Amino acid sequence: MKFIEKIIVSVVSTLIFSILLAAVEEISVNSLGYFSVELIFVYCIYSFPIYLIGGGVYSYFVDIYFYKIPIRNWLFKYIIGFLLYVVGGLLVIGIILMMLLIVEGKLDDILITKTFVIGTLASLLFFHVSLILKQVLKFAAR
Repeated sequence: MKFIEKIIVSVVSTLIFSILLAAVEEISVNSLGYFSVELIFVYCIYSFPIYLIGGGVYSYFVDIYFYKIPIRNWLFKYIIGFLLYVVGGLLVIGIILMMLLIVEGKLDDILITKTFVIGTLASLLFFHVSLILKQVLKFAAR
């Protein structure tokens, strides 16, 4: 069930992330206020494997080890999970940048700071979609 949950979270996070990126791209470039479905599709193609492989695997291991620790305070648990997913986003983007460095031999065309910010925001989106899905599954189980 955990893998199916991670796949669902990856799909939903990919769709939200792609729509947001397409909206920001079109608004900043054209300032028309609308965006194309093709741009969303392109962002989905690139972001879904990262969400599925990087986010899903990292989230699976965080869930295994994080939920073994008995924490009663929900706010403290949320803050720790938030920080773990920030670290996960930085880790996944760092691995991707290292792979690009190995393949390309340079990273001069990439804005590294913005890349890490986008990766962190993407991981936090994954975290919050995962929290919402867990609450929906708990509500549906009643």
